[in-house]
Amino acid sequence: MKTPMTLGIILCMAGAAGYAKDFDGKLIDASCYQTHSTSAASGQKPVKRDKIDKDCAPTSSTTAFAVLADDKIYKLDDAGNARVAEDRQRGKIKADKDGDVHISVSGKLEGDTMKVDKVKGRD
Repeated sequence: MKTPMTLGIILCMAGAAGYAKDFDGKLIDASCYQTHSTSAASGQKPVKRDKIDKDCAPTSSTTAFAVLADDKIYKLDDAGNARVAEDRQRGKIKADKDGDVHISVSGKLEGDTMKVDKVKGRD
């Protein structure tokens, strides 16, 4: 009886750990990124991946955000976008000296979109 219960607890803990993913990266404007991605597909000069954080840095009017982490782009869901916009407005998430906005995001990935559980600005 003890072995099945122990196994059940281990499986539950593994399932919970596999649910949420944490990313530390740079916040970008998802609409800007989308525009550059589609313009590259139509033959226009694409933005270099290593410059996307500068070329698509979020502004005060940004409403759709994404995170550049592990050399991939993860769009935030609507709730995550609202949280980030509110935290930026309150000054909890802000740009550093060279204009990068560093962020920690935790949530569940659904394709290339993250369903956000937690968001935190980083220095």
